[in-house]
Amino acid sequence: MPRETAVRSALAVCVTLAVVLGFWWLRSPESTLVKVGQPAPDLELQSLGATTKTRLSSFRGRPVLLIMFLSNCHLCDEAMPEIERLQRQMLPRGLTVIGVSADAERAALQRFVERHQITFPVLEDPGGAALRQAYGSWRLPEAYLIDASGKVAAVWLGSVKWSGPEVKDTITRLLPPRKPGSPW
Repeated sequence: MPRETAVRSALAVCVTLAVVLGFWWLRSPESTLVKVGQPAPDLELQSLGATTKTRLSSFRGRPVLLIMFLSNCHLCDEAMPEIERLQRQMLPRGLTVIGVSADAERAALQRFVERHQITFPVLEDPGGAALRQAYGSWRLPEAYLIDASGKVAAVWLGSVKWSGPEVKDTITRLLPPRKPGSPW
């Protein structure tokens, strides 16, 4: 009986370790299809409220924060006010924030955009097929910081403290030098 208990305990430890490592790997930027230093895959998607499509590569020449989300995602809902604040603060310095929604229903997306008073462009990818194909995205929210040359400079998955110094420092390194007297 003591041997059986030891085997069960060892098995429980192994399963727990596997779950913890699996969860870490799924939330690690290393687990993404697109890695830091690689060119950001291009996307051409319909802009919410517009009749034309927008191509991600049309923003080349300036840093872009690409935010992938779903309106019914709890983490996305929590993050959006911080992302909107970040966008308003960093836009004068040259950061372009672009959202890509995987929502299947446009009405749900429109309610989400209105509730959070989102001012940055939001592209529609109903069901997320283009995101999965280009970025391998399925763990929303996901964010990719893309430098002016079109290369991925940072990847963030899941819950991110967008107002934190690590994120802001990473972003500001890609921005043009600030003007004297500017807080950013």
